[in-house]
Amino acid sequence: MKQALNEVIGMDMNFHVKSYQQLFDSLQKNVKTVDDLIRLLQDQMQKVARVFSLGKFELRFYAAKSVMDPNGQDDCYLIYESEKGFDAPPCEEKVQMDENCSAVFYFYPEKDTAWTQPQAEMLQFLSHQIFLMLERVKLVQLLRCISVTDLLTGALNTRGINETGGKLLAQGKLKDYACAFVNIKNFNYINRAVGARKGDVVLREFVRLSQNMLEKDEFFARMGGDNFVLLAKKEHMGNLLKKIGNQYVTVSNEDKQITFDVRSRIGVYDIRENQNTGEVINAASTAMHVAKMSGKTDMLHFDDTMLEKALRQKEVSQMFPNALENQEFEVFYQPKVTLSDNQLCGCEALVRWFRNGVMVPPMDFIPVLEREGSVCKLDFYVLERVCQNIQDWLSRGIEPVRISVNFSKMHLKNPNLAEEILAVLKKYNVSAKYIEVELTEMSGYESYETLLRFVQTMHENGVSTSIDDFGTGYSSLNLLKDLNVDIIKLDKSFLNNMEKQEKHRKNDVIVIKNIVNMVNDLDMEVIAEGVETQKQAEFLRGINCCMAQGFLFDRPLPHDEYEKRLSGDHVYHISETE
Repeated sequence: MKQALNEVIGMDMNFHVKSYQQLFDSLQKNVKTVDDLIRLLQDQMQKVARVFSLGKFELRFYAAKSVMDPNGQDDCYLIYESEKGFDAPPCEEKVQMDENCSAVFYFYPEKDTAWTQPQAEMLQFLSHQIFLMLERVKLVQLLRCISVTDLLTGALNTRGINETGGKLLAQGKLKDYACAFVNIKNFNYINRAVGARKGDVVLREFVRLSQNMLEKDEFFARMGGDNFVLLAKKEHMGNLLKKIGNQYVTVSNEDKQITFDVRSRIGVYDIRENQNTGEVINAASTAMHVAKMSGKTDMLHFDDTMLEKALRQKEVSQMFPNALENQEFEVFYQPKVTLSDNQLCGCEALVRWFRNGVMVPPMDFIPVLEREGSVCKLDFYVLERVCQNIQDWLSRGIEPVRISVNFSKMHLKNPNLAEEILAVLKKYNVSAKYIEVELTEMSGYESYETLLRFVQTMHENGVSTSIDDFGTGYSSLNLLKDLNVDIIKLDKSFLNNMEKQEKHRKNDVIVIKNIVNMVNDLDMEVIAEGVETQKQAEFLRGINCCMAQGFLFDRPLPHDEYEKRLSGDHVYHISETE
């Protein structure tokens, strides 16, 4: 090669070697993209064109489509063209790394010039050197792309969206955008329907369809799992979310096409001046979670009260373990009354949290603990305290009534739940007749088999079970038909509606009568919660509802106040006038 170079450059050896060296030195510096390399070649090629008697130089570069580069590349660049003109046809040199990456070099001699063999060899050498640089640049680009790209879908990843937002902020443009946090609803159903691998295909197609809706300078990122972030211009966001929030995604599965109606929960935040990407995504995510917890809407716009509430919920999660250990939770008891004679017949154990002498409202901590699963520890804490109190009353000659203890449906993920409840009763030597397990929010529970087994085990061991909030869930009738429970607790919303217009009151009266009749016919007990007026109590008595619970009789009472009900008169003397 050195001999060929000597023959090419002849007497101007020092000048041409220097020019050739400058070309490759310059190409080693500040080259981050293919376009950077092309520009440098265009700038520097003039210096060495004389070495080759070069009339024209074109380069065509091809890179196949991939997750990292969805559009691929197939571009032709004019690198150099002499003012003296050029002769055709060109000398064509193709260099290929594999089927995914190749380059074709087109060299034309200057007008009325023919290349020598050494010159042709040098052009071939130049082609290979430039292609090596192209490969290096693509590799650098690939590594950079991998660092900011979700490898499954080709969308930006968390780092990618944060860097993108940072650039927009530095340019003063981020305030012109809105941010949406998108969560696909019930994606587990899709995975169960077609398997995890096809589920990944659904995710890729969802991203592709979503990205096709974006305008220039709008961005879509996958944050992991089925969560995504969208940065779009404020004026475009509303229309965009209508489409992204409800898409039909079709995938092939075992030689057939399956179309999924992919719906999403979305939190939206209009970005303000001088906010960073982390703050923006956190606000949109908060709005999405509020929408998810509400169960009433799939899309919410962020407001500042959401963040304040989220911070309080985080505090609850952080404080709960120490609060439980320090016994900051107290058990209150709300009496239950037989409507036939206004006799105290039972009570419900309700938990109250006293922190630094101030009661934390149950709605400020129960939903938080329910969502993260910590409510299971709290439920067993309450059961233990109830058993301790029952043991104490019995030792002092005070006969307790049956006490219902709430257990979240989260417990049913524990295959040993029944055994663990029975173990607590045994630990405190408490008879099963004093305990009722009240199952909450059962209407949405997925596994009937688990629920049936649990209720059956409780029944076999003499522990009563009840279903809370009956009448509010779509599967309530199935619960009534299939479960061998002892007590049905009628949701208080029915009684609330009785005070409304005649039409609504009449409908609720019909529904309540039929529920009570069905429960009685199935040899179960029925209790109405939320009874606040004598009129309500008389109505319930008239339709043979056996028990009631509510402020008409008693509010939830602390231990000592409730104990007076047990050791005193068991009959409630209710006035006939409201």
